[in-house]
Formats: sequence, structure tokens, C-alpha cells
Amino acid sequence: MTRIWERLFLGSLADAEDLAEANPHSISTVISLCEVCVASQRRGVNYLNIPIEADRPVPLGQFDRAMDAIAENIRWGTVLLHCDGDGSGAPSFTAAWMAAVGYKNLDAALAEIKHVRLFISPSDTLLDSLRRHLK
Repeated sequence: MTRIWERLFLGSLADAEDLAEANPHSISTVISLCEVCVASQRRGVNYLNIPIEADRPVPLGQFDRAMDAIAENIRWGTVLLHCDGDGSGAPSFTAAWMAAVGYKNLDAALAEIKHVRLFISPSDTLLDSLRRHLK
């Protein structure tokens, strides 16, 4: 699990599963961007599932759902955004959210994420659809 901002973490399905045993970062919401739901859940943590396909364009409705989920939940707690481990979906949506709030553009936000989480590999197809939705 990697801290991106004070209340925004990026991780894997395994990181989300590990919260059932320990929650050292006080994660209050887990947003899953993969088909697989988190099986082992921690009491008191909000779990949301918004499945995306990392190698396909993201429909606008799913994009809006993910952005709204991040925005709504980060206001009152700490969010873990994760995908199935391919290093594409969660980092891409994290960067898109950073762009949506005006912090940096999508590419600059991804570059910043790569500094702290070296093993990401965003899909060009996914990134292109995120760029279109951010306009």
C-alpha cells in the first residue's frame, strides 16, 4: 500500500484483503476497481466496487461514479483505491482524480505516482478515455 496524499492510498487487492487483520493507516473506505470483490472485510470500513477493464475505454458513467466515490469519501476519511494488481486501473484513476481537483494534469500526476510506486503500467486505452472525460 502506497500513500499518495494524506488521505489517499493506492494498493492492490491483497492490500485491501489485509485490512481485515490490521488497519495501520485508518482506511475508512476501500474503492475496488476490479471485478473481484474484497472477500475479507473489516468491520467499520466502507467497501465500494466499481469494476473497470484496464484495457478498454471507460464509459462516462463509470468514470463519474469512481470520481464521485473518491471525492465523497476522502472528505470524511482515508481512501484506499485498488485494482486487481495489473498496475493500470487504480493508478490511472488516482491520477485522474488528482487532475479533476486541479492539482496537476493527468500525465504529471501519473509521473508523481510513479516516483512512489514504481511498478505501475497504465494502459494507453484507459488513459485516453480518462483524458477525454477530464475535458
